[in-house]
Amino acid sequence: MCSGLLPRTGTEYVMKKNAHFKADEADTRLGKFKGLEVRIGTIVDDEWDEPMGPTPMPDPTGLRSWDHKLLSRYQPSYMPYCQVCCLCTFGKCDLSGDKRGACGLDIKAQQARIVLAAANIGCAAHLAHARHLVDHLIEEFGPRTALIQGPGTEIHAPVSRLVTGMRPRTLEDAAIIVGYCETQLAHTLSATHTGQEGSWLDFESKVLHAGMIDQVGMEIADLVQISTM
Repeated sequence: MCSGLLPRTGTEYVMKKNAHFKADEADTRLGKFKGLEVRIGTIVDDEWDEPMGPTPMPDPTGLRSWDHKLLSRYQPSYMPYCQVCCLCTFGKCDLSGDKRGACGLDIKAQQARIVLAAANIGCAAHLAHARHLVDHLIEEFGPRTALIQGPGTEIHAPVSRLVTGMRPRTLEDAAIIVGYCETQLAHTLSATHTGQEGSWLDFESKVLHAGMIDQVGMEIADLVQISTM
């Protein structure tokens, strides 16, 4: 998977999938081969020389320490809010005052979990749209179709490049980025399950992560539409 590829410092990778080479006969230094067929899952091309940040394609914990710094300084305010949790079969749980639910959550963590659930819903809606567009356009025009934003564009796909460290050049590249986003959404969604987090800080950190992934998905959806109109 592309998310397992960690770009070297100072390099932004361009990743291609499913390379396929076939030859009836090939004469090489290693010998002569007949019926040669080679398939490669992913090719990494580092021809684009641009400084790389420290966290390309981060997972939900990749920016956790920075999120905690922000959230400790600028704490969210929840209003209005419900003091009862009904999200699992252990409930209903009364979280008023200093009470905790059956899973151990207090009211602040519960409210942060509700915010994360809402962020995941919005992210899923945009990612589903992006996935449908990418798959349909690949079927219509082919995976090698170039992503072109038009003349005068200073930075190509700035959000995707910032978050993933990858410059999407084709519909195939867009599919790789959408796949990364879908994986991240699965992680943030799983955190809303009963007993997965004990602190409101970690829920809110994942809210920021889901929002970041949402922005990437929306950019890819717009980019593939513009490029194939």
